[in-house]
Amino acid sequence: MTFAPDGAHTRESIAAARPLNQQLLDRGVRIRTLYLGSVRNSPETVEYVDWLTERGGQVRTVPALPIRMIISDRSSAVLPVSGDDPSEGALLLTGHGTLTALCALFESAWASAQPLGRAKSRDERGLTGQESTVLRLLAAGHTDEAIAKRLGVSSRTARRIATDLMERLGAHSRFEAGVKAVRRGWRPAQD
Repeated sequence: MTFAPDGAHTRESIAAARPLNQQLLDRGVRIRTLYLGSVRNSPETVEYVDWLTERGGQVRTVPALPIRMIISDRSSAVLPVSGDDPSEGALLLTGHGTLTALCALFESAWASAQPLGRAKSRDERGLTGQESTVLRLLAAGHTDEAIAKRLGVSSRTARRIATDLMERLGAHSRFEAGVKAVRRGWRPAQD
């Protein structure tokens, strides 16, 4: 979870960020970033955000952000020592109470923010092509590792997609997810 109040990206920052973000997404890391609304006026930044969201990242904009902040795994946060000059250094925060408050701050801002970027296109069932493929492969009995290999992603990403689908279906097991997917019309009764 990131607050990015620095405005539009430079070509150099985009070139540096792409491979790092791709590695995180391939590992199944969920990336959510809040930018200032002014980034909508930067074609290079919007192009980068489109690239990121097409790969599963989520980006929204707000009119104002309090400070630059990066929260990782809800267990650590990095904030600048000085809000005016980030080159003065950063603080690493790991205290449970502090992290709970910072995560709540992020979630509050996220809830009121406006989406930015092209989300993955979904079919009439609300599934991306990748999700539909994962459902088909799960129904055929493939493991997360086999699914990952077929999709060209990490096992963790395949597992995350399967878990997300199970949550959307309200299923507690993969078998139950298969049954519910058929009932919802997400999968044919027989392949």
